[in-house]
Amino acid sequence: MTSFAGGVSAIGLGLAAVLTIACVPANFLPAAIAKGEIHNLSSPAEVIEEVVANKPYATCKLLVKASPEQVWKVLTDYDNATYVFPNLKKCQVLEDHGSTKIVNHEVNPSGLPGTFKYVLQVKETAPTCLEWHRLRGDFREVDGYWKLEPVENGRSTLVTYSSHVNAGFFIPYALVRRQMRIDMPGVMAQLKEHAEAETSVAKIAGRPEQQERHN
Repeated sequence: MTSFAGGVSAIGLGLAAVLTIACVPANFLPAAIAKGEIHNLSSPAEVIEEVVANKPYATCKLLVKASPEQVWKVLTDYDNATYVFPNLKKCQVLEDHGSTKIVNHEVNPSGLPGTFKYVLQVKETAPTCLEWHRLRGDFREVDGYWKLEPVENGRSTLVTYSSHVNAGFFIPYALVRRQMRIDMPGVMAQLKEHAEAETSVAKIAGRPEQQERHN
């Protein structure tokens, strides 16, 4: 939710089928667990490029020590999204249709001057997938998703963040790709920090009070 990558991540019904398919758990997860490699995804998030429906998507994965429900809570807290993701200057729900929302965004990219504004259609599939698609505003195309997969018996979450941004003629894709490679790991780190902090607070709040010992 900061810069190109972060701004579109704070958050469908008309999304292409390929994005819905992308939210189905991949074969990667059980293989990684079997090999004991899941902890290699703890930090930092590595950005790779994938081609989906002839469009380039920047994708990264990160292990978050919080349940999918806790991560979901952070991602869908639109009112407080600007506190979690600093370069996101505005995140306002314009229309709420239950699992589908129309959300206005204003972002201040770290590598570009000025701010950019656009409206996204967001589809929520709690607590596993959040998809978005640009309806209007700056940039030509803004598509992507968050995918949340439970690991370690639901105590942790493998988070996948994938985004496609076509900024149009005036901003070359090479610059967009460079910026996403810079910013996406930061977005993931911010999400991880806040989700894990919320989990720690919840655990402390849920502990029974210790009774005073009397000699």
